[in-house]
Amino acid sequence: MIDFQSGYILRPVNAPFIYFSLLCALLLNFMPIGNYGWVPDWLIICIVFWNIHQHRHVGVIIAFALGLLMDVHNSDLLGLHAFSYSLVAYLAISWHRRIITLNVFTQALHLLPIFLLVSLFPVLTHWILSGEFYWWALTGSIQAAIEAMLWPLATRILLAPQRRPIDVDHNRPL
Repeated sequence: MIDFQSGYILRPVNAPFIYFSLLCALLLNFMPIGNYGWVPDWLIICIVFWNIHQHRHVGVIIAFALGLLMDVHNSDLLGLHAFSYSLVAYLAISWHRRIITLNVFTQALHLLPIFLLVSLFPVLTHWILSGEFYWWALTGSIQAAIEAMLWPLATRILLAPQRRPIDVDHNRPL
């Protein structure tokens, strides 16, 4: 795989690193910070990243299973996060060829609707099911904007193990 921003060829991905990063993102979501609008959904950033860069390792089924874990953790309607995570994973997989060629900041702008979808889907579902609309719940748009702003940092951190060194050692074959 080629890193289009730097032009370097990336090393093959390490599957345990992918699952370790998903576990770390899940544990960050489990932290008792609160359900504020400024707290990003770390797991969806990680799911979208790996679905764009390595969609053969992380797919819709893993996103669905992680969404079920988030539903159980939040004591929310069972399947709410699972459906939104799997829908976002499907969109990320279907857009991966388009998004991967863009620079990181343009990627963040293209992913903003995906992050809006996952943050506003529970609000709209509760509105449809109960008939009551809470205006304060629209802070999910702030959450989506923060997730889009964190996208360049997430790309830098999650691609770091795959980057080849700039200084080439001619005694080393790879």
